[in-house]
Amino acid sequence: MSEIINSQISVAKTCVQELCGTSITDDRAFSHVLLKNIYGVDYLDQIDLVTDGANDGGIDFLYYDEEENKVVVCQAKYTGALSFEQIITELNKMHSTVQNFKKAHTGSYNDKVKKALQNALDRLPDDCPDNVDFAVFTTAPLDINAAKKKIENSEHSFSTETVSLYSVEDIEKAIQRAQETLKTVSFEKIKLDRARNYLEYESDDLEGIFCNVLSTSIVQLYNKYSGAGLFDLNIRRYIRNKLVDSGITRTLDSDRENFWFLNNGIIIACTDFDVDGDTVRLENFSIVNGGQTTQLIGTYKGTNTKEFYIPCKIVATKDATKASHFYTKIAEATNSQKPIYPRDLKSNTPEMLRLGRWLEQEKVYLEIKRGYKPSKKFNYYIKNDELGQLILSFALQQPGTARNGKSKIFEASTYDRIFKVNYEKDPDKKGFVLDLIDLDSRYQEIEKKYKLGGLDPIQTEILKNGKQMIFAIMGICYRLANGEFSEAELLNSPKSAANIPFTYGKFISCYTNDDLEKRLERVIKSIVKILTDSYKMALSNKQVTSVSNYFKSDAKYYSDILQSFAQMLDFMVGDELKQNIVIFKRG
Repeated sequence: MSEIINSQISVAKTCVQELCGTSITDDRAFSHVLLKNIYGVDYLDQIDLVTDGANDGGIDFLYYDEEENKVVVCQAKYTGALSFEQIITELNKMHSTVQNFKKAHTGSYNDKVKKALQNALDRLPDDCPDNVDFAVFTTAPLDINAAKKKIENSEHSFSTETVSLYSVEDIEKAIQRAQETLKTVSFEKIKLDRARNYLEYESDDLEGIFCNVLSTSIVQLYNKYSGAGLFDLNIRRYIRNKLVDSGITRTLDSDRENFWFLNNGIIIACTDFDVDGDTVRLENFSIVNGGQTTQLIGTYKGTNTKEFYIPCKIVATKDATKASHFYTKIAEATNSQKPIYPRDLKSNTPEMLRLGRWLEQEKVYLEIKRGYKPSKKFNYYIKNDELGQLILSFALQQPGTARNGKSKIFEASTYDRIFKVNYEKDPDKKGFVLDLIDLDSRYQEIEKKYKLGGLDPIQTEILKNGKQMIFAIMGICYRLANGEFSEAELLNSPKSAANIPFTYGKFISCYTNDDLEKRLERVIKSIVKILTDSYKMALSNKQVTSVSNYFKSDAKYYSDILQSFAQMLDFMVGDELKQNIVIFKRG
C-alpha cells in the first residue's frame, strides 16, 4: 500500500475519532481521505457524506460539486487487487441505486444513503436533473486506459462519459499537490519552427504575434517554471477533465504531426518580447490560456518523443495598468478547450482586484483565483463566491439562488449587484462587508459546535444544509432591528423584503456588550427551530422530499419559509429571537 495514502488514513482516523468519538476501519478512513484530498471537504463536513456499510447501494461516499451543479457518487476500493469486471459491477450498482432513488424505490438502502443521496439529488437544478457522475478510486495497481477500454467494450447501464477512474498515482498526486505563490517568469527563450515565421499585429495599446512553438521549448518551460510563475496569470490552475485530457494524450501518443491542427494552443502574456531569428525572448510572462495543454505535454510519460509544434499567441500590453483587465478578456474569449467556471472569468477584473486589495488591508484574504493560497496570515479567509453567497442571501434576499446556483452569482446582472458596488469608496458599505465576513466566521464556529451535538437530528440537518436560508433570515432580522419594515408589513407582504432597498452599515462591530457570541448563538438556534418546524409541516404535507428540496428556490423562500418565519415571530421562539436581534442594529 502507498505510504502517502496510509499516512493520510491515520490522520483521517484520528480526526473522525476526535469528531465522533468512534473508531473507523482503514477502508472507511480511505473514503474520508478522498473527500479531503480530491474534493476538498473538511472532516467535520464529511460525516454525513460517507455512506459505506451494509445496504449502501455500492456508494461509499458522495460529493455535490457546487461549481458544476453535479452529484458525484463514489466507490472507494482500499485493496491490493481490483479487476476490470469488479469495476464494471460497482459502476452498475451505483447507477442502479441512483435510478432507484429517482423512482422513489429506496426502501432497501441504509439511512445514511437515503439522507445523503436524496439531499444531493434534490439539490440538482431543474434544468439538469440527471447531472450525476460515477467515480471509482483504488489503491490497487490499475491501468486506467485498459480499464476504460474494457468498460467501453462491455455491456453496462451507465454512460461511459459519466465515469472517472482514479489510480493510486492520481490519489498520491492530489495529496502531494502544493500551491505556489503568485508571480511571473522573469525571463526565458522559446524556439519557433523556423526563423521569423510569425504573424504580427499591433494596436495603440497592445502588440502581439502568432507563431509555432517547438514542443521541447514547452517541456523545458514546464520543467523549470511549473511551480514558479508559469501559470500564475492564468484564470485558474490545471484541473482534471477526463475527456479533454485523454484526447490530448491520444494525440501525443499517436498523432503528433497533427497536434497543431487539433489543439487550440497556448496564449502567453508578457510585458515585452523580442523575436531574434527562430528564438523569442520573453520578459515577465505567464501562460494565461492553455495551462491544460502545457501540463499534459510537460508531464507526458509515453514513448513517443517526436518533436511537434504548438500554436502560440504572444501578447504584450503597452500599458501595464491595463494588463489584468486585458488578460481576463483573453481568458473569457479564447478558453474553449475546458469549461471555465463563471467565478474564474472574474478573477482578474478591476472590481474584484480592488475588493481583494482593500480587504487585504483589513487583514481579510479574499480568494479570487482558484489554486492560490496566501503566503502570510490573515484574520479571515473567504472565497469570492462564498462572499457573493453571503451578500446575495443576507442583503439581496435570494438564498435559493445563493445555495443552488453559485454560477449565477457571476452572471452579469447579479454580479453587478453584488460586486460592482464600490465598497471601498463608502465607509458604510465597507463596514457592512467586514461585519458580514466577521458574522460568517462566528457562524462557522457555532455551526461546528452544533454539528457535534446539541440539536435534534432534523435541526442538525437544517443547520448543515440551510446556511443561505439562515443568513437570509438574519438579513431580515437586521432590517427589523433597524426599523426598515415592521413585523406586520413582513407578515402581510414577505416579498417586501426583496423590494425595499438595502441600507448598508456596520452592525455587530457596533455592539459593545460582552455577550455578542451568546446572543448570536441564540439567534441562530431560534432560526433553526423555526426552519425545522416549517420543514416538518411541508414534509408531512408531502410538499418536499428532503431538506435540500425545501431550501432549493427563492420562490419557496418567499411563499413558505419567510411566511412561516413572520408567523412565528408572535410565538415563544419568536420572542426569544426578537430579544437578541439587537446585535444587528447599525451604529
